[in-house]
Amino acid sequence: SVDPWASVYVAGTGEGLRSLQVLNSTRLLRLKVFWLPVLDKYDLSLTRKGMVDSQVWSQFQMEKGSAIRAALISHSDTLYMDADSFVLHEILLPVEAMHMELGLSPHYMLEMYEAKHGKYNGGFLWTNSERMPEAWTKASARSRFFDQAALEELAETFKTFTFGKHVNLGWWQLCQKVRRNESLSVEEEFQEEIDIDTAGFLRMNGRRVDTLHAHLLTPGVWCPQFNEIMLRYLAKAPALKEQLEILQWAQRAYASLAYPQAEEVMEATPPFTIVVLTMNRHESLAQLLKALASSYYGMDKVDLTIKVDHAPDNAKVIDIAEDFVWDFGQKAVEVSSSRKGLARAWFDAWRPKTTNARGIVFEDDILLSKFWYRWLVNAWARYGTCKYLAGISLQRQTLVPKKPSRRYEIVNHHQPFLYPLVGSIGFSPHAERWLSFLKWIESGSPTLSDPATPDLVTYDWWRNGDKRQMWTQHFIHFCNRHKLFTLYINLPHKKTLAAHATAKGEHFRRTLGQDFATASDVSLIMPVSLNTYDWNAKFLWQICCSTVNRTHPVAAQIGCRKCS
Repeated sequence: SVDPWASVYVAGTGEGLRSLQVLNSTRLLRLKVFWLPVLDKYDLSLTRKGMVDSQVWSQFQMEKGSAIRAALISHSDTLYMDADSFVLHEILLPVEAMHMELGLSPHYMLEMYEAKHGKYNGGFLWTNSERMPEAWTKASARSRFFDQAALEELAETFKTFTFGKHVNLGWWQLCQKVRRNESLSVEEEFQEEIDIDTAGFLRMNGRRVDTLHAHLLTPGVWCPQFNEIMLRYLAKAPALKEQLEILQWAQRAYASLAYPQAEEVMEATPPFTIVVLTMNRHESLAQLLKALASSYYGMDKVDLTIKVDHAPDNAKVIDIAEDFVWDFGQKAVEVSSSRKGLARAWFDAWRPKTTNARGIVFEDDILLSKFWYRWLVNAWARYGTCKYLAGISLQRQTLVPKKPSRRYEIVNHHQPFLYPLVGSIGFSPHAERWLSFLKWIESGSPTLSDPATPDLVTYDWWRNGDKRQMWTQHFIHFCNRHKLFTLYINLPHKKTLAAHATAKGEHFRRTLGQDFATASDVSLIMPVSLNTYDWNAKFLWQICCSTVNRTHPVAAQIGCRKCS
């Protein structure tokens, strides 16, 4: 598959160089390998998270440029590949590469994932430009996602072509791509695109696969699943026996490593819990559970708890809850032996075990966009350290509660913003603030009997309604007292991440129907600063959320209130 006399430039360590010298002495290796011990200056005992925290991860990643620079000194062009890439077939550049300076490998995945991780993969590219490594390094310093998203800037400044799906085939094409057939599982649909040709080579959509990108040390579910699929197909490919043996050997070798990064990445990802509150609405519950099962969770572990309040006609609800199969984490069903009411159900819904835990509470008459989770976890990653944040709501903001109250939507260029009113249609509380709120609820404070906000219409609703069914007024009072805000986004075209079916129940005497259409696509681009609005929907200030990415150059340039 590869010219045995090819020149290979490796950015590695001095220890790796000594291993190479031993291998060369056996005369088994005919490749001309030029070893660049550029990684010795880094503390390689640090995990990826440790390097990010130490602000050296971007510099470490850009040692890719060291190998590219070295190759271009003696050669007219070079192909960069991450070390966990496997060559299966001759890599041929397209004809247009003769007139280009840069070749990039698109992820070919959903826009929502590209918005976070970048359109192009940082582990595979071609270039003939000596300017490219320095330009890449500079772009990486201002990138939203290290070296990888920086390639989008390079694609605009260099003459660029793109490789097809058959090059740099990776796990993201298994689970993060645009789905064509929702009736098939992710694995079934992926396997419809790959086969073995008559000559014994692996094909993707009718073209021979040139390289695999195995990501052998990446934690989670999807990478191992992708690699297992590849091993099964390589075992059926007579022309790829050697590559099969190499991949099998690499998997065994990496599996034997006590590699801390995988564990720490998994531990560093805050645990996520979905809580569903339900009672005697079996059709609504079934619809919500179906939407949850169809949502995109990537490799994340997501636990589900279904809490059933007591009612005499709950048999169907309990059956649906107990029979429901949840493949993304643990599932629990809790049935109350006595009637709580909706307010108490919310207060008992979620008690975070740590201050960095993540969770969301759904009442059962909610309809969801498939992308709600990806947007939410990205919002938490960007804004989770903001000291003004009470939580994140998936619903559209539509109410201005300041008297005289009115219906009015804050557009805010369809970007996230902060607003003091809580939104209960898919509410994800900030764990630390929620624990403080629950402590107050359980304190016996005199204000609990009268959580007054006289200027807001919600206080009138609480005073005049069934107090057992309205939990939000207490949270509104709490947020008003502590100057806390809820994060919203009002998406274009009246779309929403979570719609209210307004089903007959505690809030409505009859079913009114869905309030907004759910979004079929959601941008994951999160601004560094957040516009903040008051109870009357008037602009207050900008809050800078640079603490999430302390190295972000924009953060220092924005004159705005600090969020921590």
